Amino acid sequence: MSARSSIVCYYDVVSPYSYYGVKLLHRYKPQWKDVDVELRPVFLAGVLSGSKNQPPANVAAKGAYMFKDLNRLSTVSGIPMNFPSNFPAMTVPASRLLVAIQKTESVATYEQCVEKEAYWVEDKDVSQQEILINAVAPIIGADKAIKYMQQTSDKEIKQQLIDNTNEAIEAGAFGAPTFVIKKAGSDKPHLFFGSDRFEVITAFLGLPYEGLAIKASPAKL
Repeated sequence: MSARSSIVCYYDVVSPYSYYGVKLLHRYKPQWKDVDVELRPVFLAGVLSGSKNQPPANVAAKGAYMFKDLNRLSTVSGIPMNFPSNFPAMTVPASRLLVAIQKTESVATYEQCVEKEAYWVEDKDVSQQEILINAVAPIIGADKAIKYMQQTSDKEIKQQLIDNTNEAIEAGAFGAPTFVIKKAGSDKPHLFFGSDRFEVITAFLGLPYEGLAIKASPAKL
């Protein structure tokens, strides 16, 4: 039982709403001084299979709505998005790379790597190792980027991604992003789904929330 509230975000790079969820968490987190936040990569296809769900894009009406909704989110939130030409990409290499980085690097460095816009803005093929290395190299250096990419074939790294995925399924996840939240002083987990749940999450934890739209700074006279 922790004296601090906690938020665990289960995400996959292939998920557009995970992209928004991670970006918005980064925006709000500085205001949440007494909350521990962790980003855990999962294999989204495994979560969907384990929960007997299917991707929204597989349902024609949902897919058509999703594309419109993502553009609206980008406009309102100010978070850039350029829908990738190779959607859905195989993001297992990216997820394993992020697992390897998370095991060694600082939280701040790891989160910088998670927030890279290679896929959702720059339209890079993140199934390719060279692209992934080049994406994180400016943050951690080329030597480390190559080392961590090599580690993605290690049994330990592969198993960690599997464990994260199974953990999410056991918590009740059926898609991404999924947030598992515990209030301070309690071990009881509470599940919230989707990048549009922050108003409910913050009300549940008693945290400040200024809304989805970026507030303009007041003009100085």
